[in-house]
Amino acid sequence: MTKRYDGVARTLHWIMAILIIFMIFAGVNLEDVPAAERTVPLMGHSGIGMVLLILVAIRLWWRRGHPAPPYPDSMSARDQKISKGVVHLFYALMVYQPVVGLLHAATYVDANVQPFGLFNVTALLPSGVGVTQFFHVLHGIGFSALALLTLLHIAATFKHWLIDKDEIPHRMIPFVKAPK
Repeated sequence: MTKRYDGVARTLHWIMAILIIFMIFAGVNLEDVPAAERTVPLMGHSGIGMVLLILVAIRLWWRRGHPAPPYPDSMSARDQKISKGVVHLFYALMVYQPVVGLLHAATYVDANVQPFGLFNVTALLPSGVGVTQFFHVLHGIGFSALALLTLLHIAATFKHWLIDKDEIPHRMIPFVKAPK
């Protein structure tokens, strides 16, 4: 059995990683932009969010037929369980965040939300300041959880690469060679 993810899984991982990190940085100050100037940034933000939702659906579908490579023998059962939990939490957040973002957009009261300018999702659901604020808070919680989990994931990868010197980074990072 191979010790690396296949090319499709790695490609989806890196495309999504880049987009998620971009969304974390782009979304952090989005609410500080005056409502009148928020339409254009929201087009990109909502569009990329929808792309991420489609990509996570593809990724979950792909993963069903292409399981993850085995963990190295050097990883304890406890660490493997934690790693699997982190993966499941990532998938849950990668679904949760764009869905809640779409619900937030559908009830938005300050500006129209048009993913990539293609169609208007604003007012798809009953809205009001309270409903919009509810989804805004949920989206903010998802943002914080996803940002924290991303930082922990990156830190764990460096730990495996530089301290443990095991094959975990090799499974996903193209330029990292497996240890001998």
